[in-house]
Amino acid sequence: MDTGLFSVGGAFVLVLLASNIARHLFMHHARARGTDMMSTDTAGWLLFVGVAFLGAAVIGVLNLSKFLNLAFCSTLLVFGVAALVGAFVIGRH
Repeated sequence: MDTGLFSVGGAFVLVLLASNIARHLFMHHARARGTDMMSTDTAGWLLFVGVAFLGAAVIGVLNLSKFLNLAFCSTLLVFGVAALVGAFVIGRH
């Protein structure tokens, strides 16, 4: 088996775990600032999805020929940035 594929998969799982921890911390921070429960939940999940998309795009860009093509990586990058912007905008209200 290819050890590079296992290492990239492990790195992506670590990114997902870290983004889940960041989601919980961001939700607690937004709730402490007085944001309602529904908005903090939406903002937290948008943060998680945004970081996951950005992580997948970075992993794909590191080795385009093996994992993803450039068009797919750029789409992941755009949606990841949009999700992060949405998370911070919704989390402020």
